[in-house]
Amino acid sequence: MQITAIDFKLGSRIETLDELGEQNPDWQTDRLLAKTGIVQRHIATSKESPLSLAEEACKRLFEVVAPEDVDSLIYVTQSPDSTIPTTPCLLHERLQLPKECLAFDLNQGCSGFVYGLSMASALLRTGQTTKCLLVCAEAYSKYISLHDRTCRPIFSDGASAVIVEAGGSGEIGPFVFATDGSGAPNLTLKDSDGVDGVDGQVLYMNGPKVLDFTMDAVPASVMRLIDKAGLNLVDIDLFIFHQASKVVLDRVGRKLGLDETKMFRNYQDMGNTVSATIPVAIKQAESLGVISQNMTVLLMGFGVGYSLAGCIVRT
Repeated sequence: MQITAIDFKLGSRIETLDELGEQNPDWQTDRLLAKTGIVQRHIATSKESPLSLAEEACKRLFEVVAPEDVDSLIYVTQSPDSTIPTTPCLLHERLQLPKECLAFDLNQGCSGFVYGLSMASALLRTGQTTKCLLVCAEAYSKYISLHDRTCRPIFSDGASAVIVEAGGSGEIGPFVFATDGSGAPNLTLKDSDGVDGVDGQVLYMNGPKVLDFTMDAVPASVMRLIDKAGLNLVDIDLFIFHQASKVVLDRVGRKLGLDETKMFRNYQDMGNTVSATIPVAIKQAESLGVISQNMTVLLMGFGVGYSLAGCIVRT
């Protein structure tokens, strides 16, 4: 069982930290850059939505994968285009996938890709499906004002598309999970109450509290995962964490004592695309030759919920 193909599509409008600084003269952009490490992000235009980004990511994927062989679709999002019917049904129609295809969505954020990967692998292992299309699509920007110094410099819009299928020389698993619902109020949607530029609900994030959860949960879960896999830290060839921000990955790396060359980072020009960060990072790591055959890779998503999910992938 293995991941056999990945592609992605980001929001078409590039929004830089310098732009935000011009619109918010009281922001200290040098300090924001030092904390986030993010120079620019990708924002969906008025003609784009998570669904349209997902469709484009899948069409790019189908340049190398036959869509008629897909028999399951898992769609991860917290900014759905539709709740009734679920967005994967709409994507199924746009892609003209086979009618004999299961399709459902997962309402998960930063841990969403690994959650989806766990569902895909379970379906494959039990023989319920043979080729799964796992899509992560988010447009958090619609929840965030241009003047929100906490969230705007971080979050990006984008979608990833991944094929997971039985067979091949790779392996997926084991998995670990963690949940702490007491942290739900620290990264959530609230009534906008007239927040500039936001219709409906607005994203609220208590950054220090989310960071506290990350530092408590992520290093401990990494150790729990490698123990479950019968491995040691030195056996992991590459760590691909959710691309939350520079300060988050710096602290996680220090606490675990990781070699920086084993930590993949791409948030600088990509921003935080929520559930899509890990698959986008995998694709970029492959393109750069950082990932090759016969590697042991640790994936871990964490954040909104609070929720965490990690797994081992052997290429």
